[in-house]
Amino acid sequence: MAQHASTRPDTEALILGGEPTLEYQPLVDMTSGRLLGFEALLRWRHPEEGLILPSLLLPWLEANGDIVQLGEWVLAEGCHQATRWPENIQLAVNLSLVQLRRGVGSSAVVGAIERSGLEPGRLTVEFTEHALVEDVAMNDLRAIGALGVELAVDDVGTSWTSFDVLRRLEVNTVKIDRSFVGSLEPQQGINRLIVETVVSLAHSAGISTVAEGVETSQQASVVREFECDAAQGYFFAPPLSIAVATELANEPGFCFAYEGGGWSDHRFVVGAPEQPATHHPFTLGQSPA
Repeated sequence: MAQHASTRPDTEALILGGEPTLEYQPLVDMTSGRLLGFEALLRWRHPEEGLILPSLLLPWLEANGDIVQLGEWVLAEGCHQATRWPENIQLAVNLSLVQLRRGVGSSAVVGAIERSGLEPGRLTVEFTEHALVEDVAMNDLRAIGALGVELAVDDVGTSWTSFDVLRRLEVNTVKIDRSFVGSLEPQQGINRLIVETVVSLAHSAGISTVAEGVETSQQASVVREFECDAAQGYFFAPPLSIAVATELANEPGFCFAYEGGGWSDHRFVVGAPEQPATHHPFTLGQSPA
């Protein structure tokens, strides 16, 4: 936000005066450069203040109980938009720990799939490692997996969850936390070791891997060297509006550039104006239509 804290409206005014939209972060195959899918990222915009940071938005939503309704909206909106993409393009959506603790994540997933008509196998639900130590959350995740939806653990490496737990839950993917990927420099031996170990353990358990927050060609080269399956981050593309993401998804045979022995140092150029997703209007305190 552009204003100083002393002149900034209070948090409640910022949230109630804004509205949600989604942006989409591409997921890239590290062998071919092929576009695999998009992660839906929540954005909250105030007409005067602009983008409201998640660090301000999410604690307020959790404290006021609106995170569950907003989580339902993200699922419904993302699934609706994903029906405009080819069948080989995946959608990833984050579920909050609050939804899983209440055991309502699975019902939100069912509702979003039924309303949109999206095939369950095209949806990946992401959640943090904290959900893996709570019985209600684990049961909710099992119900989601039973629908045929893919399961992905976010920010792996920060809590060192047992891979035996991931096997029993039949997790499909682990996402390596950006704090490790962002420090993949020659002198950062411990971070290289952590990334390499997570990839190795995941593959031994039959689980695919995604590197989060890849921003440089060196980071991309290292995670590819460690045989990480996929990656996402500003090196490939920033989060995109639904209009640009849909254009990219429907471009036949699109691949991010790869040259010789390493990924070319490039940025995806966004040429179209941002068009917020507005199919399902959302008001705090109400479930999505």
